[in-house]
Amino acid sequence: MFTLELLFLNEEGSTVKISVDDPKTDLTPVEIEQAMDTIIAADVFTSKGGNFVEKDGARIIERNVTDFEIA
Repeated sequence: MFTLELLFLNEEGSTVKISVDDPKTDLTPVEIEQAMDTIIAADVFTSKGGNFVEKDGARIIERNVTDFEIA
């Protein structure tokens, strides 16, 4: 399972994270930056520290789960 984490700075300068499960596997940095710019411009998200005002980063997280059979 992959998760795309989009990191923003809010008005107080704190980092705020939006997580997107199972993103497209062929996303480019340009597409991610454009999406983040759209999120900031749309002003639809807020946090304890205020609105999102700046991009802080983005990353893909890969999670592997191994189940063990217990008798």
